[in-house]
Amino acid sequence: MIELDRNAMTPMYVQLANVLRDRIRRGEIPVGRRLPSQSELEAETGGAVSRRTIKSALEVLTEEGVIQGVQGKGVFVIALPNDESE
Repeated sequence: MIELDRNAMTPMYVQLANVLRDRIRRGEIPVGRRLPSQSELEAETGGAVSRRTIKSALEVLTEEGVIQGVQGKGVFVIALPNDESE
């Protein structure tokens, strides 16, 4: 289950990106592995975030060079996050 704080000053999409980045860093989602789908992530948050919020979080990680989408296959981890990403 992904816990996000609606009352925090940090936007929800940034919180979600941080959670995913931490999972990748800890090896829970290793390089080369597919990330959970948007609907799976939505379920993991208990429906607390919209698909747009999830998409924004994935865009952050894509810009950092951590993940990459593959048409028709999903989103895959391509690199470990840098420590200064947060």
